[in-house]
Amino acid sequence: MKQRGFTLVELMISMVMSLLILTALVSMFVNTSSSNREMERMNGLLENGRFTTQLLQQELVHAGYWGGYLPEFDNLSSTIDPADVPSAIPDVCQAYNTWDIAYGSNLLGIPVQSADVLPAGPGCLAPLSQKAGTDVLIVRHADTCVPGTANCEPDTAGRLYLQSSLCRAEDDNAGMAQGAMSNTLTLSASASAVNNIYKGLTLRTVAGTGAGQVNSIIAYNGATKVATMSSPWALIPDATTTYAFEYVLGTGAFPLHNRDCVGTGTPATLPITAGTLADKRLLISDLYYVHDFPHPDRPGETIPTLVRSRLDFVGGTLAQQAPVALIAGVEGFRVELGIDNRSDSGAPVDYTDAIAWADPDTKTSPTNRGDGAPDEFVRCTTATPCTSAQLTDVVAVKLYVLARSRDKTPGYVDDRSYCLGEYDADGTCPAANTIAAANDNYRRHVFATSVRLINVSARRETP
Repeated sequence: MKQRGFTLVELMISMVMSLLILTALVSMFVNTSSSNREMERMNGLLENGRFTTQLLQQELVHAGYWGGYLPEFDNLSSTIDPADVPSAIPDVCQAYNTWDIAYGSNLLGIPVQSADVLPAGPGCLAPLSQKAGTDVLIVRHADTCVPGTANCEPDTAGRLYLQSSLCRAEDDNAGMAQGAMSNTLTLSASASAVNNIYKGLTLRTVAGTGAGQVNSIIAYNGATKVATMSSPWALIPDATTTYAFEYVLGTGAFPLHNRDCVGTGTPATLPITAGTLADKRLLISDLYYVHDFPHPDRPGETIPTLVRSRLDFVGGTLAQQAPVALIAGVEGFRVELGIDNRSDSGAPVDYTDAIAWADPDTKTSPTNRGDGAPDEFVRCTTATPCTSAQLTDVVAVKLYVLARSRDKTPGYVDDRSYCLGEYDADGTCPAANTIAAANDNYRRHVFATSVRLINVSARRETP
């Protein structure tokens, strides 16, 4: 029987068909790989944008949390003219050894601030340059955990902690002054004999001569009971003056107590040392901004990245530490602050005066205090800087983030402009809020969110 194989024509046809099938398979593989890479870029873009807003939301929710301490100007039970209203915007880069009572009051009274220029100074270690056209956000609060407890960092000497007294004013955080000079106060005879045990404490004169003044102790002599104050007295106290310790913001001793403190005498024989020491909490001061880092794979290109500098004690220095990279691909960052500058009656706020109640009996409407809701949103810039009064009234924050893919998409051109802020009434984006089209091969997406500062706004709400 004769045997037959493929003819040359059949073989050539088979090869052509195989090549066509192979070409189709290769084309499908290339397209699938390209689609997967593009999907990976988009997923990374969306994930980084959402993570950025989520991270900043979680930080801002804690802004203004000071443990048990409540600034007097925000205390709706106060009946006097507050002495701790912020008088200036705290400089985040001010060296710690120059902080005084005014700086401490400003720090606790202004938990959130923003700007369009990165601050600089001896209190900030090696800050990186800021990406042009982006904002800076500063958030402050006390840590939500107590050092040394589960899931909390250990108590570390040299770090900055806040401790507030939870005793009643007539118990262990009060005493009768023996006298004073321009910048000293002689504490009661029963005050501690330990040198500098009260160093860093903030003290308020609650009755007698000079009542209502706030000052902080920078040195204390246990033998003489003389406390040296950080600032001269406006009205020098005398032996009729009763004082009370409010809080400690420092790195030294923390002698204040919880509510289980026990007073056994009059203020003239106090303060005492009985009871459980009050918790102290690490003071958090975080500075967020955007910096262009060199691309690790492509020389000459950069990756815009959200970074954070945190106040901490490292290498023997308490300062805003060198920033660390958090999230890559954050190209645009704008901040708008919600200002609560009118009461529920429509009258402007004034925290320098005692509370004026619309009805002194029910005390449900303070006419010169905010109501916890933002009345306007502003962006703090060099051209239009925010005032300390505006920052004192911040109760909400709007965040706008422009996220960019890490890598380019071949053949794609981003010719769109982006709006980082509110639109005008006619639906157009103001020039100040517009990010011009880059006309490059990166993909971008805008993320926006609003955050209520619960710890600030809730203090100002009334039934």
